[in-house]
Amino acid sequence: MKTCLIQLYNDTGSGKLSSLQLRTTLQTLFPKASIIETDGRRLCERYLLNETTLLCFGGGYDLGFLETLGPSGCAVIRDFIQKGGRYLGLCAGAYFASDQCVFDKGGPLEVCGQRFIRLFEGDAVGPYYPGFVYHSNEGCRAASVERTNETLKVPAAVSYFNGGPTFQCQRWHRSKVLYTYGNSNDPAIIACRLGRGWGVLSGVHFEYDPKLLYEDDPTVHVKRVCDELWAGNECRMELLRQLVGDLLNPDSNLVSDLPCE
Repeated sequence: MKTCLIQLYNDTGSGKLSSLQLRTTLQTLFPKASIIETDGRRLCERYLLNETTLLCFGGGYDLGFLETLGPSGCAVIRDFIQKGGRYLGLCAGAYFASDQCVFDKGGPLEVCGQRFIRLFEGDAVGPYYPGFVYHSNEGCRAASVERTNETLKVPAAVSYFNGGPTFQCQRWHRSKVLYTYGNSNDPAIIACRLGRGWGVLSGVHFEYDPKLLYEDDPTVHVKRVCDELWAGNECRMELLRQLVGDLLNPDSNLVSDLPCE
């Protein structure tokens, strides 16, 4: 794979550990890629977007993304994708790139509203599993996902979960489900096409390395979660290598069966 440029959003809304996890994992699995961090101002100015293969938004809180970028910045990202760019949205980054963010509706943490990138033409609804607590691993867990199609190389994997969504849509036109949450038909990881570009949105953090997670928060609960993650760590890494590898591959046919608009 030739050298490519990956931009990671690291500004208002991005979680410190999430940013570290994403950068570290991508550097480990894709050492030939050039990886840089970006912020709202540079994105609005389209800094290096013409040279960028993949734009990533990881965990955190998507209202922070929206505050920094606004509708005009989101329009820049949508245009980047439409013109052939690739997008990876993990947890908050998945809520942010859906048509509607529906978080804890009717609950004390409710955040619901329209979003403007609209890579996914439906709703990101979460948290899929209960117990989420902001700025904490108290409600985190190891979540299994299972493939929907045997053409996907990794049959199943276990990843860190903390507040992520499932995906709901009445008309799956430009999108398809890649992986479901274990023992259900509820979408966990989806692929979406938009113009000449496309992206992957995930409710689980398949970028999280259990070693870094435990070093950051060596509590009894996190150790239990990390023990589960360690048991399936090779499959998790293969899942990330598969999905991000497709996003970086200009000849990938993962979304070739989906319409552009």
